[in-house]
Amino acid sequence: MLEGNANNELHTQIQYRLIEKLTESERRYRELVENLREIVFECDRQGCVTFVNKAWTETLGYAVSDVVGKRLDGFIDSTDVEVWQSLLEHQADCCVELRFCHQDGDIRWLELSIRCDRHVNFFGSLIDITERKQSETILKQTNEDLEVRVQQRTSELTKANQELAVMLQRLQQAQGQLIQQEKMSGLGQLVAGIAHEINNPVNFIHGNIPHIQQYVQDLLGLMHKYQQHYPHPVADIQVEAETIDLDFIQKDLPKTLSSMEMGSNRIREIVKSLRNFSRLDEADIKSVDIHDGLDNTLIILNHRLKAHADKVKIHVIKDYATLPTVECYAGLLNQVFMNILANAIDALEEQSQQTLPPIGIDNPSQITLRTSLINDQWIQIEIAEMALEFLPIFRNTFSSRFSPQNVLATAQEWDYLSAIKLSLNDMVEP
Repeated sequence: MLEGNANNELHTQIQYRLIEKLTESERRYRELVENLREIVFECDRQGCVTFVNKAWTETLGYAVSDVVGKRLDGFIDSTDVEVWQSLLEHQADCCVELRFCHQDGDIRWLELSIRCDRHVNFFGSLIDITERKQSETILKQTNEDLEVRVQQRTSELTKANQELAVMLQRLQQAQGQLIQQEKMSGLGQLVAGIAHEINNPVNFIHGNIPHIQQYVQDLLGLMHKYQQHYPHPVADIQVEAETIDLDFIQKDLPKTLSSMEMGSNRIREIVKSLRNFSRLDEADIKSVDIHDGLDNTLIILNHRLKAHADKVKIHVIKDYATLPTVECYAGLLNQVFMNILANAIDALEEQSQQTLPPIGIDNPSQITLRTSLINDQWIQIEIAEMALEFLPIFRNTFSSRFSPQNVLATAQEWDYLSAIKLSLNDMVEP
């Protein structure tokens, strides 16, 4: 009897100690859970909260008593309610990010981690990641802003590069024009120098030809009188006269002097055309006659208009209107005329090499120069060539508006040698 009582008492003491240890363990567990910064919760299969630690209050502002016994989706933002309901249906372990409503109305991002056991309730934790999400939002917005700025900067740089490319192209064009102008200026100086050197001796010869003609006429007249008074000279004189063919000399010498005079006049005209073409002895801007520039250019190109063994003669038809003088850079304008007419001659020569002249056509190749006055403000110059088939394969027209102070000019070119753009805006500056 005493032994049985002792066993019972020992058994009771053991139970008390176990209960005390369990109670202490539960107390420690609860204290540990309550002191966690993360929210620890338990809910049933319908999503009703059965337990939650005080971190809930610290994170979302609600008292523990306000959530225990209520559905957890009542505190989830409406945007993410469907996500939570899907988790309840599938009952699987997972980790997702959800938005919860704080008591003050703010939205808090919480990372939900749950562990599901099919025979017990859900156990899970909620970690506040609001600051991280805000940082991610700020970082995302910053990246988007940077992308926008990079795109804008890229667009600005692209535009700047395009502008620089255009400026570089213009500079290259300007450089090319300056080089061309320098070449033409040097060529003009050379032409003017040669014309000047030729002009002095030609003027000397041309000026003495009338005196020589007079001297020859006097000598021939004297010889004629001598023959009248002494028709029968001595034998030596008769032999010498027959040897040198005196009669022929008397007839041909005046003709020879006339030919020399014509040649000297031709040289003087060419020299004058060269000087007028170069225009180096005149001011940069001067009132000039457009027709003089065209005629001087034709004189310089006259050797290319003549017929040769391998090409036909090119006829020039002039249809000039009565025009006022124009203030412009005459030398540059003459260069334009030279280029246009040279291109027209090239076109005719090329065409003549490809096609034989049609039967019965006396003038198969020609260049027409036509000028006109438009509204008393514009001078229009048309340079057209007609090939062997009488089809216009080259045409170049431009207009020049004249005023007392400036000249505006434009040029257009069709069909032949389209790579050569002759703009008077570039070559004839106001």
